[in-house]
Amino acid sequence: MRKFIPILIGFVFLFAAVMPSTIAQAQADTKISLKEAIEIAKTKLGISGSGYDFISSYSEYGNYKVWNLTWNSTTKGTISVSVNANTGEIVSYSTWTPTSEPYKPVIPKYTREEARKVAIEFLQKITPEKFKQTKEIVPSYPLGIYYDANYSFSFERIVNGISFPNNGLYVYVDKNTLKVTSYFQNWEDYSFPKPENIITKEEAIKIFKEKIGLTLQYALIPPQSEKESYKTLLVYGVYQNAPIDAFTGEVKKPLYYYPMPGGRTAGPAGEKEMQLTPEEKKEIEASEKYISKDKALEIAKNSLPFSLEGYKLESASLYTDTYYAPAKNPTWSFYWNLQKDNKYFYVNASVDAVTGELTYFSKTVSDIEDKDKQPKYTSKELGEIAEKYLERIIPEKFKNTKYFNETSNPDYSPNLYTFTYLRTVNGILAPFDNITITLNPYTGEITSYYLNWTNVNFTPAENVITLDEAYKILLDNYEMKLNYILDYDYKSPDAPPKVKLVYQLDFYGYIDAKTGTLLDGMGRPIVKESKVTFTDIEGNWAEKDIKLLAEYGIIEVEGDKYYPDKEITQKDFIKMLVKTVQPPYYDPMPKSSKDYDTYYAIAISKKIISPEEKNPDSPVMRLEAAKMLVNALQVGYIAEIPNIFSISFKDKNEIPKNMIGYVAIISGLNIMRGSDGYFYPQHPLTRAEAAAVLVRYLQVNK
Repeated sequence: MRKFIPILIGFVFLFAAVMPSTIAQAQADTKISLKEAIEIAKTKLGISGSGYDFISSYSEYGNYKVWNLTWNSTTKGTISVSVNANTGEIVSYSTWTPTSEPYKPVIPKYTREEARKVAIEFLQKITPEKFKQTKEIVPSYPLGIYYDANYSFSFERIVNGISFPNNGLYVYVDKNTLKVTSYFQNWEDYSFPKPENIITKEEAIKIFKEKIGLTLQYALIPPQSEKESYKTLLVYGVYQNAPIDAFTGEVKKPLYYYPMPGGRTAGPAGEKEMQLTPEEKKEIEASEKYISKDKALEIAKNSLPFSLEGYKLESASLYTDTYYAPAKNPTWSFYWNLQKDNKYFYVNASVDAVTGELTYFSKTVSDIEDKDKQPKYTSKELGEIAEKYLERIIPEKFKNTKYFNETSNPDYSPNLYTFTYLRTVNGILAPFDNITITLNPYTGEITSYYLNWTNVNFTPAENVITLDEAYKILLDNYEMKLNYILDYDYKSPDAPPKVKLVYQLDFYGYIDAKTGTLLDGMGRPIVKESKVTFTDIEGNWAEKDIKLLAEYGIIEVEGDKYYPDKEITQKDFIKMLVKTVQPPYYDPMPKSSKDYDTYYAIAISKKIISPEEKNPDSPVMRLEAAKMLVNALQVGYIAEIPNIFSISFKDKNEIPKNMIGYVAIISGLNIMRGSDGYFYPQHPLTRAEAAAVLVRYLQVNK
């Protein structure tokens, strides 16, 4: 299918080294010759080709034909270009240059805005007509300074004034050289329905409320630190969002079931030392209460909806699943197999070692020999079989569920039916817990079953906002928008997709049911990108540094004033310094921008500051800032060594002997420079100075 064309572009370079150009030329039946493709690439991209080895290859997928050109040099690096063999358009480009420089500064030489101009100029030169049909997708989160040497820019395709997210242009620009390092396009020819005689946005919102809608539910929130545990939070959420057909109003439900945000996620984990700790002793005592293997086997055999006659037990194990938190009870797991008529069959089953409940099983499903054979059982009949079985093996849990949906997979033979039931607590949905059961419509046999049920506490549903209030919050912050999407016919996997015009509400988080706060899937408040800029820094000597730190989220833009000449408080300096020391995934995670206690806890754990030095609202003296910065560099122990440092500042007599090492290091690294030969150790640090020293701190080769 054509949805794999972007993947194909990424792989064609792999084959360039193994297909000589003469073979490629022989295979090509194109409007653009190899010679023309080379000339196009060299002219538009400014490739000299001198000093490089050169190799080419040719690929096609249906009507899509492409020349793949590679220039390679052990000293100059590699340049790879793909040229559409029918149109002559450059569809992808990447370059790599070897360097002996082991370090690239965390704070880049150029701003994102400077790189953006380069990206736009590149696209206007390489693909001007397509570029006119796009709009830039601006990231709504602070730039990452820890992971990528490039700025990335995405331009989404626009058709009839409507977004088509499946197609676009993508450019990467080096943060320190402003060179384009990579470019590719995903752009295909489709027939787009015109936005005529469609339902209105108001009608789409009404359908959303009636057929998709917000529901009062419990979300499972992962711990924000190792000291915390999983908890539930009462929220309004969209359990399974879906596009709405702009012509018919039909809800396009996904074919398969996917867990919602806030479901099971891997929690904090760490290996314990191999010694008998109090926790291990506790585990040993608990294990004495587990049911035996023989008892678990008996439960499994009595609970399975089929006989194990002829099957041989191959393995049995008792384990606790700690990968998907919150941890469940220990489980007995069994594996049986059977060889019959030169075919192998298997059965897996698990039993809760504490409650004795069957939690899982699956068995081999045989193919249907007659492909045209019609199923013996209807979906309704299969559902009745499933529910009768669940009422037998887990009656109390099944009683506290709500039927969610039935799905099938036409790509497989036989086409099995899976039924999903979601947990409810006091009538409120807890969708992170569920029961799934799968049946064969040709035999009526249950082929698999899974019980996903956590042991967590549920907060009472008290003092919650109304559904109408929740809808107002949602629709005030998220717009029901028209989009073009690709619609695949999964019953005909070889058929190309069609473009559909739909309404979509791009919301996959939560609304806190008590406070009305918008939350992400981890239960953290959603901070929308602020368009506010500081109005009091223009012309300030540290303007560029302040803007740079704000761009990277180290300085938070909460108003239109930064107050650059005001003294910075210790708590604000600590917060900014902690953000520069590590990526914004802390342990523990600050609960808000005002959670200074957590920032202090991180700073103390990293020995940036001692508990005795904590004085949140006091101004930071330059000498104090020097010590914190050196400690953040993890060389404070060197600064403490006496009699090995000397400084030449005119006011060195004002610097205590035990602080000379800190001043020597921080000034030697050019992080804090002083002025007119003075260090001014007891002068308070201004907010402008704080921004400047933090930028210099980030530029140090650590």
